[in-house]
Amino acid sequence: MLIKDYMPLILSLILGILLLSPLPSLARQLTSIELIERAYRSGEIDYKEALNYRVAAVLRPENLPEGYRSKVPVKSATPVMMEARSNQRLLSPENARFLARGMARSLTEYYGSGVTLLSYASPDRHFRVHYTTTGFDAVPPADNNGNRIPDYVEEMAGILDHVWDEEINNLGYNAPPSDGAEGGDCLLDVYLADLGAYGFTQIDEGALTSTVYMIFENDFDLASQNTDPDGAQAGAMKVTAAHEFFHTIQFQITDDIAKYGWWMEASATWMEERIYPEVNDYINYIDYWFEHPELSIDTSDGLFEYGTSVWVNHLTEKYGSKFVYDVWNRINGGETALSAIENSLTERGTTLAEALKEMRVANLTFTYEDGQLYQTWDPTNPIEVPYTQAQDGIVNGTVDPLSAAYYAFYAPGGPRALNIDFVEGGNSSVTVMGVRQDGYDLTEIDLINNTGSLIVNGFSNNGPYKLVVVILSNDSPVNQDSFTLTAAYTTTLPANAATIELQPSSASLVTNDGGVAGRQQYSVILKDMSGNQVLENGINWASDPTSLDIDSNGFATALQAVTHVLITGVLGSLTGNASLSADNPVMMMAGTPRNCTIKSGDSRCFIATAAFGSPLHPYVEILREFRDRYLVTNSPGRNMVSLYYLYSPPIAEQIEDRVILKTLVKLFLIPVIILAELMVKTTVTEEVIIGFVVLMFVIAGWSRRCHERSLD
Repeated sequence: MLIKDYMPLILSLILGILLLSPLPSLARQLTSIELIERAYRSGEIDYKEALNYRVAAVLRPENLPEGYRSKVPVKSATPVMMEARSNQRLLSPENARFLARGMARSLTEYYGSGVTLLSYASPDRHFRVHYTTTGFDAVPPADNNGNRIPDYVEEMAGILDHVWDEEINNLGYNAPPSDGAEGGDCLLDVYLADLGAYGFTQIDEGALTSTVYMIFENDFDLASQNTDPDGAQAGAMKVTAAHEFFHTIQFQITDDIAKYGWWMEASATWMEERIYPEVNDYINYIDYWFEHPELSIDTSDGLFEYGTSVWVNHLTEKYGSKFVYDVWNRINGGETALSAIENSLTERGTTLAEALKEMRVANLTFTYEDGQLYQTWDPTNPIEVPYTQAQDGIVNGTVDPLSAAYYAFYAPGGPRALNIDFVEGGNSSVTVMGVRQDGYDLTEIDLINNTGSLIVNGFSNNGPYKLVVVILSNDSPVNQDSFTLTAAYTTTLPANAATIELQPSSASLVTNDGGVAGRQQYSVILKDMSGNQVLENGINWASDPTSLDIDSNGFATALQAVTHVLITGVLGSLTGNASLSADNPVMMMAGTPRNCTIKSGDSRCFIATAAFGSPLHPYVEILREFRDRYLVTNSPGRNMVSLYYLYSPPIAEQIEDRVILKTLVKLFLIPVIILAELMVKTTVTEEVIIGFVVLMFVIAGWSRRCHERSLD
């Protein structure tokens, strides 16, 4: 469906929001993290309290004070947990215990005493999913195929394999390297536990980035609204896997949450939509983005960075998924996120300033691929872009770096024109939108020496424009911009337009990238006989209909790969032209695979793991410790271990799916485990005593045997 099909809805929403709701209100309930942050910023709690409350909100939300509890799920708790990792000295003993030691030990203790941790290797052997069927963190017990593996675990493992295939093989990112024996083997570890969040990705303090792991919600009973045809729980599982696995990739490039956190979250949320466009879970978190244009685009505050995915989606609709890949590749080369974005845009023939201007307009008009969903997600409280209602006179103000401001002028009675004079400090662009009954017109004020003027023709209740919105966009990453906006109503109407120009003058986009059509937004610059800039309705658009579809507002959607298609804008006898190229997406090679093969060098006890269900099972750990202490320390023992690794993997594969074989192997292993535990849990003195007692039994038995023979 094309944008023109949405226009009646879009226009009615624009008019309804701007004309009937002069000031927006936040209707969404805050998450626990936001409630805690608000209390911290107001001085109710100090940083140490806030940090511990945030960790509790993720790990055990029932332990939070009542005032900080929320039913709204935290989407990704990765920033919270990475912050906690960097400030362990401030954590409570309970929170510090979770982050203090190595991954496997701390996480098995996290599940509590008396809880048996099980695991399941994903079908493609990329992930090991750790879970429990008892206690607070138990996964749903349903097992429709009767293989003793909960359906929830199998479904999660299948989703993870699909995500791996998309992000590594299709999008070209490098897989995180092997973590050695962490979690019991070299597979990437995923732990399922009851959380107050969808999930998070973690790296242990002081460890290599290869020791990365993920923790996901154990049943997603907190899943929020989404459009997955398989249900909200399935949708939440999918987007969590796509989001958090992309974090494991990002952490191989940087783990600097303070510096790159906003882009990490924005691009990870974009990845959800790239792999699972049918889910649309991210829409639950975008209202903060639309309702706070005064914030810089690199803000990490509440849900803002998740909402920034709206812009990332739009950029990849135009330039393909490789845009995000190129940005991360540049970050890997040492660039900041903003610099990487700007340079990636420059490579595509545009600028950051142009991209920001277009985004500020699209945020007002909701002319995005999912724009209709943005506005109908909560019909009782639609998303609203805040603005300042202005009248004739002088407005002095400022626009912070990489932020925007919106000013709305309402039509007076009688036929009039609106004269706008604008002076700014050199960092901002000014776009003016005139809202018509059947659409809207856009123009950018042509600033010469930071000064520009515009005449809006037909600005009245009976004229074509009942509303005019002035959009200020500061594209500087560091400098605040001051401006003076002077508006005056006049009954002296300007002459008809004499010249026409399309902006941008040329552009390119991607025609097909995972099923998302590319689109390009245009504005028009009109000038009268005296060179004064004019906003006037009546533009007609035309192009090669086999290549592009252009609606009445100048939004072009590429239908196929083309080169230099001419777009024509016609106003009366005036004509302006622009060129547009549309290319198929660049094919990306598969990324570097994970250096992980389950083979003889692996640290797993294959047969015991298959029998007891997890390489982290206490019995398996006892056998592994016995091997390391008594077998691999001498030549005969090493030979025995080598033979075991040579023949045990195929045996273990037969055991994994056969309940009776598992039971028989367990019975066989119990005496071995008892003996191994005696050996590994005793001191040297106790071992000598045990050895002496065993020797006495052997001597006694030998003596008795000899005595019996003498009697014969």
